[in-house]
Amino acid sequence: MGNSDFHGALFVPAAHHWVGREGQQPAWIILHGTAGFTTARQCADYFADPATEASAHYIVGRDGEVIQCVHEINAAWANGAITGEPGTGGDGVHHDAWWSQMGLNPNLLTIAIEHVKPSQDNSDSLTTEQKAASFRLIADICQRWGIPPRFADARGGITGHFSIDPVNRSGCPGPYPWAELWEFVKGGAAMVPSGWKDDGKTLVAPNGVKVVQGFRDYVLAHAWHADNWPLESEHGATPVEISNPSLGGGTRQRFRWTTLEWTPKRGVFEAWTGQELQAYELRTAALNKEVAELKAKLAARPVGLTEPMQNALRNALPVLQYLCK
Repeated sequence: MGNSDFHGALFVPAAHHWVGREGQQPAWIILHGTAGFTTARQCADYFADPATEASAHYIVGRDGEVIQCVHEINAAWANGAITGEPGTGGDGVHHDAWWSQMGLNPNLLTIAIEHVKPSQDNSDSLTTEQKAASFRLIADICQRWGIPPRFADARGGITGHFSIDPVNRSGCPGPYPWAELWEFVKGGAAMVPSGWKDDGKTLVAPNGVKVVQGFRDYVLAHAWHADNWPLESEHGATPVEISNPSLGGGTRQRFRWTTLEWTPKRGVFEAWTGQELQAYELRTAALNKEVAELKAKLAARPVGLTEPMQNALRNALPVLQYLCK
């Protein structure tokens, strides 16, 4: 929502960040735990306070809400200093050696994601909704930035704050379902969106509309947002897109944020919804213009008997005159 980088995220700007990345590009995603707060908005408001000398790109709430606080093209004040001795991170003593070997501020190379955990020691496990939102967000960032969807190494990937600052943040992000994440980001998991139901053949959204067959498979395999409900059942359409008739006929199902289509040649794919919407808007504008022109012509016509009616009366006049004698 708004000007966020991740579809569906609310943007609440943090008070502090670095503009740009000094020519660098993010290659790592760093996961954090908030060690306090109960909602994503509470943490976002904390980052929005100028007195808070910290920020993160995203916050994932216990209810699955995602708030963005720093745009991805900029560096957040998220990871602090590199501490500990170089080595292999995760033991509470060593940071992963590549951070110090690069000689760069890790914030310039990372996208930071906070996960709301009320416990001060980050001991909370993620809720089901929080896990689903976190997985979707990570998969989306990896795809857009080309970040390798694996545990971090010197070439990039995903890890926790413990990788950079073992002295002060060895328990950050705390418990995280790493094995499930790897399965999900590598396409091996079929994740049912939060609040939806699936019996192995039919996926049912919270509004009761069903998604079946290839469209069901697509939703389960593509980090589908729980709020992106279907607005209709799958149905045939020829062509599937009026803005691209060369696609031919197939089937279509519109959702709140996108449209899924199927053709024999392409299989299941997401429609270019913006292009299709523009085509319908142009067609509607043309029809409205025609209606306005017809109304103007009708309004300009003189009020009275039409010519056929006048001819009929003229022909009937002699008969009426005869009958009146």
